[in-house]
Amino acid sequence: MKSQSIFTGIIAAVFAMFAMPAEAQFQQPPQDEAPQIEVSDEELQVFVDASMNAQTVQAQSQQEMVAIVDEEGIDVQTYNEIMQAQQMGQSTDELDVSAEDMEKFESAFEKIEEIEQEMEADLTEAIEDEGMDMDRFQEINMAVQQDPELQQRVQQMIQEAQMQQGQQQPQQQPQPEGY
Repeated sequence: MKSQSIFTGIIAAVFAMFAMPAEAQFQQPPQDEAPQIEVSDEELQVFVDASMNAQTVQAQSQQEMVAIVDEEGIDVQTYNEIMQAQQMGQSTDELDVSAEDMEKFESAFEKIEEIEQEMEADLTEAIEDEGMDMDRFQEINMAVQQDPELQQRVQQMIQEAQMQQGQQQPQQQPQPEGY
């Protein structure tokens, strides 16, 4: 489970770059221990493509997880509060949660663990399908987080890819009959 959370944390850091405004990404001061790795534009493009595919997998998995929580009849906020309490080592007795909600949480948690395992495999596959192994992906990811120049290159590639996707989507939509 620990490796799974580390893996998910690495992927989450990459996804943060997609959601964060460019100005906010580059205000982080460089850290002393920034890994100095060489990354060609071609390899960085593979990294960006892999990251975008992984982001899609993660978004789909999150939708499935929310659906499971809803199906179990527990509020997402309540589920998250219980989860956070457990992760912090806090007793669930300290929470203002009914026994019924705890049962719903435990049932949802079991199902969500299965989704997380599937997601981990799907994320690895999404990255490897782009031609990058997980170790190299993680190495580049760490460098991107700590190297403002590399971060800027990635952000530009992401923006270009999103613009291309935006231009392609209207062409892919079917036209209504009679037009």
